[in-house]
Amino acid sequence: MTHQEYRLLLKADTQKAQRAVFDEYFNYVYVIVCNRLNSCARREDIDECVSDVFIDIFSSYDPEMPIEGDIKGFVAMVAERRATDYFRKLTRSPAAVYIDDDTAEVLPAADDVQKSSEDNEMRKILLELIDSLGEPDATIIIQKFFFNRNSREISEIVPLAPVSIRLRSIRALKKLRKMLNDKNITI
Repeated sequence: MTHQEYRLLLKADTQKAQRAVFDEYFNYVYVIVCNRLNSCARREDIDECVSDVFIDIFSSYDPEMPIEGDIKGFVAMVAERRATDYFRKLTRSPAAVYIDDDTAEVLPAADDVQKSSEDNEMRKILLELIDSLGEPDATIIIQKFFFNRNSREISEIVPLAPVSIRLRSIRALKKLRKMLNDKNITI
């Protein structure tokens, strides 16, 4: 969604505009937040942070900003900042001790940097392919394999029966495997 499209929707119907942003960027925000908070947060904390990200997006977006193009960068910035705030809040607690994965190594070896770069590129390609599956398949795959949710839990997010979710996930995985094979990628 572009800034221009969002501005037009905001002028026409605020709730419709907010719903459109939520529907388009929910998975993206969830991945950003989960990557940051996975080491220290419970699922409830992650869900709360995602909700707060969208509140921040809706309350801080200025339709008069002279920005053009996609709003994905704005959404990512808000998600990163909110997730970092939550991380600091959760790890500041004296009752718990957490290790921040980002500071585990002071200077990574050159091999680690290359492997990390390759892993990041693979994740990017995989997420693009999952996204190309369309909805609700993309949401089902992300929730099932990235967040380890079962069919019953996913049915609370996607309005389908657990049996339908299992069938769709099997079909979506077959499509995903074929797309990966077409790109000569093995995981």
